Order: sequence, then structure tokens, then C-alpha cells
Amino acid sequence: MDLALTRISLLPTQPISRLLLWLGSIQIYDGLLPLIIVLHSYRDQSKTALGLMVIWMAIRLIIPMVAQHRQQPSQPPFEAVFLALLLVNTRVIVLREDLHGPTDFLVIAIGLVIGARQSWRQWRMSFGWLALTAVLLAINLVWMHPATLSWTSTVVRDIYEFSLNGHGGINRFATILLFVTLSATSFFLLSSTRLARLYGLGMALIGYAMCLSTDSRLAQLAPPVALLLGWLTPRIWQGSTKALRLAIASLTTAGLIVGLWWFYLAPDAQVNQISDLGRFEAGACWLSLMFMGRNRFLYGVGFGPKADQMCGHLKGGEGFGHAHNTIAQMGGQLGVLGIMAFFILVLIVLFGLSRQRLQWMSGAGGAIGTIATSRWIQVVVGLNALLLMNALATTIYRGNQVNQCLIGFLASTSLCWLLAPPSPPLAEGLPGPTPLRHG
Repeated sequence: MDLALTRISLLPTQPISRLLLWLGSIQIYDGLLPLIIVLHSYRDQSKTALGLMVIWMAIRLIIPMVAQHRQQPSQPPFEAVFLALLLVNTRVIVLREDLHGPTDFLVIAIGLVIGARQSWRQWRMSFGWLALTAVLLAINLVWMHPATLSWTSTVVRDIYEFSLNGHGGINRFATILLFVTLSATSFFLLSSTRLARLYGLGMALIGYAMCLSTDSRLAQLAPPVALLLGWLTPRIWQGSTKALRLAIASLTTAGLIVGLWWFYLAPDAQVNQISDLGRFEAGACWLSLMFMGRNRFLYGVGFGPKADQMCGHLKGGEGFGHAHNTIAQMGGQLGVLGIMAFFILVLIVLFGLSRQRLQWMSGAGGAIGTIATSRWIQVVVGLNALLLMNALATTIYRGNQVNQCLIGFLASTSLCWLLAPPSPPLAEGLPGPTPLRHG
């Protein structure tokens, strides 16, 4: 009798348990990412978007804490420190009270910590959710298209500036589109079924079409360059001299063609020369602030408008507002210590890539399959090359907390352990990664 009652009492919970396991396997919490990005496109919805971003970060920090407590209760959870820092700084993040202050780097660090423990299978799901953002943004842009605007080659920029104007301006919105486009491409590369690959390819094409319409040169050129570098890297690692020659020839030829067109043959070539010269001058001025006073070499001039005021003579006295180069921005505001911090992050990524290369070359990558490992290397190199190109051409971390979170999150792909990827840490008994099949 007691056994029968026990069975009856367990019946209602079984569908709920299956539902929870299924929601955990598709990482339903990552479904907040498309909503956050779309909402943040509206200037008046930034607080709501950032509130949801804090909730997403808190969930992603709590899940591995719970899993570690179950598996290794004797070890203190590393994520707890960042969860505490996130909670303490929630107000200044959501209300943007520290928009250009030290919390910029805290958000990047939290994004890095969140992604550091993800397996390739979890990354695939995260990429799938980020890919969904492409079509949602496209639908939103069409919905917000004013009747007074014509459908031109810069329609995304025109609609955005006329109707939305969130994310800190069109350039930072273009950076978001870059992240979304490469995430969709990554989902395409890591997927094995025809339907999933078709979904990833479609989202990537939609994302890149929007990139082309932002009138941002970086958004137009960076995706193909990043994908080319990602495609070439595993082949060069395998000792292919043909791939190395192809890389050098392709990048040199593309650079010459684009440079000649942009600076000499384009209808507005003179304007382009003046614009890019101004960008170089801005970077040089911000970097030179390190050498303009006592202790500035170590500490810089600090946060706030001081650096921009000291370089305000540029651009006809208007100034540029930022250095158009992350290294120069860090040097001017934070001195050599800030530059060291930037290169520490770069070294973390390089060490992670080196570890993945050693695992792959030693055959340890067989845990996810040889072809899948090669594609994973392609994804990681492409994403981090994209981040580096953005860092050298602008200050993508500045003024947009969503960008900051995605910078750290996507950079942490280099820390994925290929030898024995962990199971998704939502519940015990959830099946771990299985080898990718390619058909």
C-alpha cells in the first residue's frame, strides 16, 4: 500500500522533472540574450535591458555554484565572489551611474567567468540563442522603419539613428551585429543536422546583411576576415604551407584593394583620408597622455572627461570623445597598468588557444570528434580575431554594458576544455556531450 502511494505521489513530478531537464539542456536562460539586445536598441529601454542582463549573469553564476556544491562540496565556489560583486554593483550597472568607470571591466570579467566553464555543447546552445537575435533585430528594424526613409544601402544606420539610437550609437550597435553574425556562423559550423545548419546559415546571412547596411567599414570587413583567419588556423597548425601562403596572399591583396579604393578611388576618398587621419591622431593623443605629467605613466589621467578635454583640440576643437583604439584609451586613462591589464586578457586568450591546440594535435580533441574539433578551433580563432580587430579599431568596451558582457563571454571560448567537456550543470543525471555527427 505504501509503495503504491509513493508511486502515485511521484507521477505528477515526472513530467515536471523531464521539462526541467529539457529546459536545462537547451539552456533556456540564454533566451534572455536576444531579448536584452533588442530592448537595449531602444534608448528608453536601457534600464529594463540591463536589469535583465544582471538577472542573466546572476543565473549563469549560480548554476555552476550549485553544481560544484553537489560534486565537490569541499571546494569554495569561485563564481560566488563575482556574484557578490555583481549584486553590490547592480545599481550602478542598471542605472548607468558608472557608465565610463571601473565597472566596465567588472562586467567584462563576469562575462569571462560565465563562459569559462562551458563545454563545446553548451557553447553551441549559447550561439544558437545569440543567432536568434539576428532575425529579431531585423524584424524590429523593419517594424520601426519610418515612411519618410527610403530603402538605401545604409538603411539599417538610418532607421537606427532615426527611431532607436540605443547601445551608445550606431558604431556600438554595429559591434553587436558583428557578435551576432559570428555567433550564428559558429552555430552553423558546430551543428550536425541539416535543419540546425540551415538555421545558423540563415541567421548569419541576415546578420551580415545588417552589418553591410550600418555604413561601418569594420562591420563590413571584419566578418570575412575573421572567418578566413579561423578557417586557415587549423590548417596552418597542421603544417600546411599552402594555407599559410593563401593567408598571406589573401590578406595582402584584400588590404591593397580596400586601401586603394578607400583612400584614392572612392568618390569621397578625401573625406575618408581626413576621417582616418583624425582617428590616428586621436589614438596618438590619448596614448601620449601617459607622458604628460607626474605619475600619469603609471596611472593615466583617470576616468571622466579629463582625457577627452586634453585631446579636445582635435577635430576642429570638438574632440573625438574616445581614442578609437582600446590600447590608447587604456593608456590615456589608466596608464601602463591599464595597458598591462589589456595584454593580460590577451595572454589568457592566447594561453587558452595554445592549450586547445595541444589537445587537438595530441588527439585529445577526439572527445568531440576530429572534424568537430577543427571547426571548434575555427570558431574560437574567428571570434577572438573579431574581438581583436574591434579593439584595435575602436573602444568597443566603452559605454555599453551589453557589449562588455559579450566581450568577456565570447573571449572565454578560448578556455573551453576539449579533453573532457563537462555535462551541463543544471541537474544531476543530465547526459553529457556526445560526439558530433556530420552528414
